[in-house]
This record gives sequence, structure tokens and C-alpha cells, in this order.
Amino acid sequence: MFMIVILPMFIASVVLLVNMRITIKESSLNTALNNSNTIKYRITEVVDSVEMSLDDLARSFDVISFLRNNYTERSQYYEYYNTKAYNAFGGLSSQIRRVCVYTERDDFVFGANYLFADENVKNALWYKTAVQYGGIPFWTVIRDPADEENYCLGCIRSITDSQGTAGVILALLKDDWIDRMLSEASYSVILSVNKGVVYYSSFSGVLKGDVINPSQEFNVVNTSKIYEEGFFNTNGYTVLNNFYTGSDFQIIMLLPSGYINYLSNRLSLVYGGYCALMIILSLLIIILFSSVFSRRISLLSEKMHSVAAGNFDITITDTGNDEISMLYKDLAQMISDMQRLIDDNYQAQIQREAFKFDQMEAEFKALSSQINPHFLYNTLETIRMKAYVNNDKETADLVKKLGKFMRRCLEFKDGEVSLRSELEFTQSYLELQRARFGDRFSYSIYSEVSKDYPILPLLIQPIVENAFVHGIEGNKTNGRIDIKVYYKGEFVIADVTDNGQGISPEKLKELEEKILVSDTSSGKSIGLTNVCKRIKMYHGDKYGMTISSRVGQGTTIRLTLPRKPEPRLASSGAVQRNSLKG
Repeated sequence: MFMIVILPMFIASVVLLVNMRITIKESSLNTALNNSNTIKYRITEVVDSVEMSLDDLARSFDVISFLRNNYTERSQYYEYYNTKAYNAFGGLSSQIRRVCVYTERDDFVFGANYLFADENVKNALWYKTAVQYGGIPFWTVIRDPADEENYCLGCIRSITDSQGTAGVILALLKDDWIDRMLSEASYSVILSVNKGVVYYSSFSGVLKGDVINPSQEFNVVNTSKIYEEGFFNTNGYTVLNNFYTGSDFQIIMLLPSGYINYLSNRLSLVYGGYCALMIILSLLIIILFSSVFSRRISLLSEKMHSVAAGNFDITITDTGNDEISMLYKDLAQMISDMQRLIDDNYQAQIQREAFKFDQMEAEFKALSSQINPHFLYNTLETIRMKAYVNNDKETADLVKKLGKFMRRCLEFKDGEVSLRSELEFTQSYLELQRARFGDRFSYSIYSEVSKDYPILPLLIQPIVENAFVHGIEGNKTNGRIDIKVYYKGEFVIADVTDNGQGISPEKLKELEEKILVSDTSSGKSIGLTNVCKRIKMYHGDKYGMTISSRVGQGTTIRLTLPRKPEPRLASSGAVQRNSLKG
């Protein structure tokens, strides 16, 4: 019991503990990735709010008019600053700390928010980029014009109208919103913008305003990835989230190994102690109960294994009066019931198989005995009349064909025959009929199926005979039968088409019902019923015969056979032999 319970439990606990440590690591990394996505969404909200405010400001008629003004008096500038300027900057985003509007006009009277773009400003990369983008905002980390030692996150865009660039807007954001968002993280966080310019960093090795590029994938926009390495020579893991909001933003989270190991060790201690306690308790319980029930349970187990192996000749000797004794009694009853059921099922199976075989054999014999001699009598009469009237080579040829046909009827081999043999047999029949009907009848045989295709004997000839009896004999001239054998998907199709009188819808429905139920009681259409039933019994209900006909236009009988025949009957050779010789 120790080997069966305690040792597997110990191994399972170790494996589970290892997997849990791996899960904690993956969970911590995924949590950091989810946190980076949350930060991404909040940054996106701030970015959208600021860009919307700058867009309103850049499109303001008052601002553009003021930048393009032709004031001659300084008082006119001061009047604007005291009235409309306040209104223009009053409804901006709450995250914006300061907005500066730069203009290159040297005759401009500048105020708190309107500044002159001197040569240093005009040569700055952010200013050139704003002019180049033509009204599209972009983000970067920039020094505060009022405090050169302080770096700020800035959104920059130009103010354009029909005359070109009227000015450049620089919006500097407050720092408190990003501090509140990132300062409480349990790991180091770096936020950079515009291809690695650091705006926020809680990692001591990276400062605001630094330019970083820790990975080749750092510049791939819309990338969220976990690295099994720590950037900037840190021992741990890195989560990178690179997204685009008009400019590239990068969120880098550095997870030290100690942080993840701390979580893993704490859980390992709790879970390890719990598993150890469970193992000790389980061991004590096993020792206690095994000393009482070990022998009886072992004996019961042996007997059950013996029954499972198929040995029902066992003796039940337990005489107790508890649950184990009830199990012994149930085992004895189960053995008795199983023996009885096996014997009954074996006898019933033997009877079913014998009945099924006898029934199929009798049915094949009955079907094979239903060959209509009508054709043979008519042919002999034709030969007799021709021999009486014309003593020539044609009569000898007819006699030869008839002999060949009769010999073929008597020399069918057991089981299947080739398609070549069946078509030659049918052609012999057609030649004899053409001798009988003369110019009143013609035929054609076409086959694209392999001549070695195996087929049951007497499938096509009875269909052709039926076409003569019910179709061609009623025509005085131009009687014709066409035989076509071809592939269609997973089937082989054999169509026998005549241009006879056709079948009325009522008679066609009645005929299809008789063939469907294999009804031969009326003595009519026995050949068709025979063929259809033999196909279904030999190949399955998926195959068989269909009839289509129009009154005055003829009839087509279609046989559907498998492309790769596989007999369904286990004793198909014997059954087929009885069918042909019965």
C-alpha cells in the first residue's frame, strides 16, 4: 500500500509542486503583461485626450487669426491676451501642464503661451518634425522651456492653414498621472516614447531622457512579448509592450528573479507542508486498516483478477458478516449470472447465424431458379423458320450463336465474372435478337470501365431481355437498345436504354414498389427483381437499380455498382454458386 499510495502521492506532490512553481512564474509574467496592457490603454486615453485638445486648439479660428494678424499696436496684442487667449487655452485636457505656441514672426508681441521660434527652436528636431508632418501630432520627451533640467512628455503639432504653417504647438504633460500609475508596481517599469527616449523609469540604471534600444524587436510596433532574459544586465525577465498612437510608445517591465522566487518559495513552503501532513496521515491510516483487512482484501483481489481473466471456476470461502463478505457474495452471484448470460448468448448466436445462412441460401436458390425461357423458345422458333425457308450460311451462324449462348448459360463459374464476359454474353443475346427482328432493331454497347471489372453474372442480360419483352417487341420499326457502362464518382453505372413504348407513371410506381420489397408473387418483372435483390444482398443496400421512363419515348434502367467491389457476404462464393446452379 505504501508503494501504491504513498510513493505515488509523494511523486505526484513533487511533480505538482514543480509545475506550480512554473505556473507561478508564467502567471507572474502574464500578470505583468496584462498590467502593461492596462497601462497601454490608460496612456492611450491620455494621448487621445491631449491630441483632441490640441486639434481643437490648432483648428481654432481665433488662434489662427491671431497668428496671422496684422496688428500695428501692442495694445491690440494685450487686449487679445486678456480676453480670447484665456478662452482658447482654458478648455484643454486636465493632463496638460503647459501649452506653448511658437511662431516665427519677429514682429509678434509674445505672451505667456505664445513664444518666438528662434534659431535654436527652429533647428530643434521636434520643431522640424512638426513642420514636416503638417498638422499630424507626434510625441517625444523634451526639455521644459522654462526649466532646462527637467524632461517632460510633450505632444507637438503644427498649426496650418491655406497659407502654410502658422505656428507650432508644444503641449507639456503633468508627471503626477504617470507617477500614480507606475509607482506602485512590484517591479521596475520603464516608459519610453519615440523609439526609446525614456520618459519614466523606476529602474536605477535608466534615467529620464536616456535613449535605450534593448532589443532588435524593440522597434517593432504593436508587439507584446515576454523575454526569458533581463534587459540592462538585470537577473530576471522582461515584458515588452510596444504600441503606436501616432508615435511609438514602449512599456518595459523588469521582473527580477528574486521577486518570482519569493512567490514560489512561499507557496512551496505552504503546499509542501500540507502535502507532508497528508502523506503522514495517509501512511498511518494505511497501516491501521491494512493490518485488519489486508488478508481478506488480498484474497478477494485474487479472485476478482481470476474472474477478470476468464476463470469462473473459483470457490468462495469467506464467512464474515461485513462489507467485504457482501462483496464476496456479490462476486459469486456475478460469476453465476455471467456464466448463464455467456451460455445463452452463445447458443442464441449460433441459432441466429444458422438461421441467417439458411435463409440467405434458400433465397438465393429461389432467385436463381426464375429464368424466363420465353427468349429461348422464340429464338428456336426463329431458327426453325429460317432453316425451313433458307438453307444458307446465315442459318448456320444463328445456330452457332444460339449454341454459344446456351453453352454460356450452362457454364457460369462460381462467384463473379468479368465485365468483358458479361458484355460478350449480352452481345450474343443481342445478335440473336437482331437476327430475329432484322432491320426493326439495332443496338450499341459502350464501356469505359475496365474489362476485368468483377461483376455478378446475369445482371445486364436480364435487363436487356426485359427491354425486348416490354419495349422493343411492340415497335414495328427502328427499335434500339443502348448499353453504357461508365464511372461516376465512387460508383460504376450501367445504363440500359430502349426507345420502346415506355411505362406509364402508375405502372412505373407499382413496378418500383415491387422491386423495392422484392415482390415476385405476381410472376411479373421477376428478372428485374432478381437482379436488384442480388445486387443489394451481395454489395449492400447502397447499391441496386433505378428505373426512369416516359410514355412513347422509352425506358432507362440503371444499375449502380461499387467502383471497388467488396462482397458483404462471408460465404459469398457458396451462396453465389447456389444462386446460379439452383
